[in-house]
Amino acid sequence: MIQKNINRRGMAAMTAGTAAFALNDALMKHLVAHLPVSEIVVLRGAVSAALAFLLLMQAGHLSTLPDMRRGSVLMRAALEAAVVLVYMQALRNIPLGLATAILQATPLMITALAALGGRERVGPARWLAVLLGFAGVLMIVQPDSQGISPAMALAVLTAAIVTCRDLSNRLVPRKVPVLLIVFAASLANTVAGGVLGIAAGDVWFAPSGLDWLLMSSAAVTVLAASSLMTIAFRGTEVSAVSPFRYAGVPFALLIGFLVWGDLPNILASVGIFCVIGAGLFAMRDEARRTRSR
Repeated sequence: MIQKNINRRGMAAMTAGTAAFALNDALMKHLVAHLPVSEIVVLRGAVSAALAFLLLMQAGHLSTLPDMRRGSVLMRAALEAAVVLVYMQALRNIPLGLATAILQATPLMITALAALGGRERVGPARWLAVLLGFAGVLMIVQPDSQGISPAMALAVLTAAIVTCRDLSNRLVPRKVPVLLIVFAASLANTVAGGVLGIAAGDVWFAPSGLDWLLMSSAAVTVLAASSLMTIAFRGTEVSAVSPFRYAGVPFALLIGFLVWGDLPNILASVGIFCVIGAGLFAMRDEARRTRSR
């Protein structure tokens, strides 16, 4: 009974965390429509870093700041910055719901990499799930005679970078506080956004009061989402909690429809169901294999 209650807490935290990420993406999508990506990334990163530092200080974890020099923490922060920069470029030109759905192929990519790298044995059923999920991604991006649109290609690239970022999490020692990882990632975002702005010759504009409010809200939602994701896996059974990560797709689709009037066409809708269904099957099969071992 106690484990069930812990699992329920994890499910609620995972659902709330995916909703927070969807809200953050919606806020950023609104901002990139009229402000340079580099400017938004720098300003949001600065606000997030300040908040994360204050929370670290409140939690009494400032003594862990030297852990930021660890190679695993630096690598994860760099990958997080790459995710943000690439994803913001994609969000500018494609619907929020489709971009979120493409990112849900990440667990399938991790499964494929683990199998191809010889780190895990993947049976025919899970390989079929992986292929079905990738077919679903193709239905979402819908390439034509000219190939995949640049924005859709960036969304797929984001999913690949997220895969690498998630794999890098395994290299970070458990003793490193989550807030320190968030702080490092926020600093990396700020630096990467500045480098992008200089390289691209971006002209920054003075944000309005509403822009500052949205950027501050995005910083808060990112911190909240990261914390909720940590709570979701704290003491819970991964097989019970992980499927709730897909709750982010309906949240993103709903926000996209209410704010921008976006709705996926029939082929993209089928693709979304394929990606989610394949991911859920792969997770269930992995949980069954883990229990049998």
